[in-house]
This record gives sequence, structure tokens and C-alpha cells, in this order.
Amino acid sequence: MKAIVNTKLIMEDGIIWDGAVTFNDEKILAVGNRQEVDITGAEEVYDAGGLYTAPGLVDMHNHGSTEHSFAADPAAAARFFLSHGVTTVLPTFYHNITKEDMIAGAERVRQAAKTGPGRIMRGLYMEGPFMSLMGSMQSEIKWEGAIQEADYVDLIENFGDMVMVWAVDPDRENIEAFMQYAKEKTPWAVFAHGHSKATFESVDKLKHYGIKIRTHIVNAGQAPSRCQSRSGAGGDQFCFYHPDMYAELICDETGIHVPPGYIKMIVRTKGYEKVCLISDHTTVTGPERYKNNEERGIWYGSDLNYDDQGLLSGSLMTLENGVRNMMTHTGYGLCHAIRMASLNPAAAVGIDREVGSLEAGKKANLIIIDDAVHVQKVFLEGRLAVENGEVLI
Repeated sequence: MKAIVNTKLIMEDGIIWDGAVTFNDEKILAVGNRQEVDITGAEEVYDAGGLYTAPGLVDMHNHGSTEHSFAADPAAAARFFLSHGVTTVLPTFYHNITKEDMIAGAERVRQAAKTGPGRIMRGLYMEGPFMSLMGSMQSEIKWEGAIQEADYVDLIENFGDMVMVWAVDPDRENIEAFMQYAKEKTPWAVFAHGHSKATFESVDKLKHYGIKIRTHIVNAGQAPSRCQSRSGAGGDQFCFYHPDMYAELICDETGIHVPPGYIKMIVRTKGYEKVCLISDHTTVTGPERYKNNEERGIWYGSDLNYDDQGLLSGSLMTLENGVRNMMTHTGYGLCHAIRMASLNPAAAVGIDREVGSLEAGKKANLIIIDDAVHVQKVFLEGRLAVENGEVLI
């Protein structure tokens, strides 16, 4: 048994100011006030020095580190994000890679997830290839045209067991045939409404397949205008209307993906229980990619990424910074901001019985942080994995 003491515990809906946690090499054993948690017999006792202990962060939408995509080098990408407090990640594939590369990339993820930092990889978020082909990286799209049965059958046969999320565009040709097949073959996976110009009504027709997530809300396309004076309701409004849907949110430092006023409205509308902070971290493919953005009138943010046309393409933000940005932009406290980056995304993809909060029986994925969410220590399945930024496993 191991223990963390002299710590403030970030719980699901509150803070325990003088807390303790005991755990073994796999699961949390006990959580509570220091006087209520028996640490007798603990072989290792970590004094947090009054810092906070929180659940490990869950990044459900992440394409890779600055240098390594999850499809190409998942072990290196996982190591980078573990050092930033992410203990569960869904490697995310976009429609800028071919079917063959997706299959090969999934196999790399499968093998890398067996050991070391790779154990943070839980499954795949398929942002491509079945959402619309709008969005960034237009020069790199590999999936033009109608959705083909042979393609989705190949993908599911090769790595369907790894998929946690399928992002879709209700207006794509043959989308319903794909969703029927995916629902049959991967019933545990959920659907996300991704980049799309679909109307509220188009999304509603397919909701019975299990559309549960809005891919980076406000930043994934809006329904076209219906007349000069108003716009039609689209995917964002569909998510606002349905209380059971989760809203992914990219919360960058300068509020460029989503302006701070809009962030406040999203949290007020959905409630802090249904907002999922994501990094949408992407790989930089060239140092010249966004040098001239300011000259071209494109807003610049130090934690953002851009494609070869100078358009916003994910971020260079890690999730602990997204938590801090949420507090900066909205005034929400550490407890609820952490929940948006841990329990909520875990619940959105159906793994909240295993991870996402400090609770006996869940995986001992823990982080020790200060009040500005700077990560001091990371425990992965009960083992000290990161200390002061250094990965130890």
C-alpha cells in the first residue's frame, strides 16, 4: 500500500482540505479526510506539501505531440502527454491520413499501449474519415467523395475493437449505412457530431444511433443561414438543446478557438457536468507554417497550431493548461475545471467507472498539482510515473 498525505483532494463536486489517499499498484483503496484514512502499513508515503491531489487528466481528443502524431509514433506522443498529467488519452485520427496509414497507425497504438507511458492510450477517437471534409488541412484530405462500404468494413475489421468515438457528418452521402454498421459491430463506441454544416433536423434524424458528443463545440461548423436576418439551428444548438449530450471545448489561452464570452455561455448552458475540455493537440509539420499569420490578418495564439494555408488547425496546448485557461476565462474554480478535464470526458466515452475521479476502486491515476495546475507528480496505475516533468517509466 502507498499513501499521499498533507494534501487537498479535488473531488467530483468539492474539495477535502486536509485529505489522504491510499492506493496499490493498480487501484485507489481509500479517499477522505486525513483522520479517516488509515495509512498504517503503507510502504511509501508521499507528502504533497499542501498541494492538491486530483484525478489524472483524460484527454479524449488528441492527435499527437508537437513532434509525434499518435498514428506515426504513439509511444513518443504518449510519453509527452503523460509528463503533462494526462493519464488517459484517446489517440485521434483525422482524414489527412489514408486508410492504410490508419490501419498501420492503429496497430502501432495497440502495441505501444501495452507498456510504459503507452498505457495511457485507451482507444481511438476517429475524427476522420466520416465527418465532413471541411475544416483544416484541406490540401491533405485523403477521403473525398461518398462514404464507401468497403472502406468502413476494412477499418472496423482491422481495429474496430479499439474505437471509442466515431465522428460523423449527418449530411455525408451514405452516412447512415455506415452508422448502422458501426453500431452493430462496435456497440460500445459513441458517435460525435463532427465538422459539419448539418441542420438541427439532420442531426436529430440520426440521434437514435447514439450521437452523444459535439466535437469541439463552436469550432466545428455551423448550419448555413436561412435568410438574411437569422441563421438556422445546427449542431451546436442541437448540443445545447439536448441535456444528455457532451460538449467538447478547446479552451486556449487567448480565446481564439472559442471567445471567453462564448465559453461562459457554453458552461452556463450545458452545465459544468457536460463540458469536456480537450487539447485537440496536433503535430507541427513545418516551422514556417504560421509565421506570416499576423501579416495576413489571422489571429495568433502561442498555444495554437495552423495548417499550410494559415488556418487554425487544432492546438499546441496541453490539457492542464486548458484547465487553467478555463479558470482564467470564466472564474470557475479548480474543482469544476478539473472535472471538465477528467470525469466528464471519461463519462462521455463510458469509462467513468474506471477513471476520472478520486474514488475507491478506480485506477490509481493521480496527479499532484499546485493551484495554477502546474503538474508536480503523476501516478499511473499506482506507480510514480512523473516527477517535476521527468518521466520515470
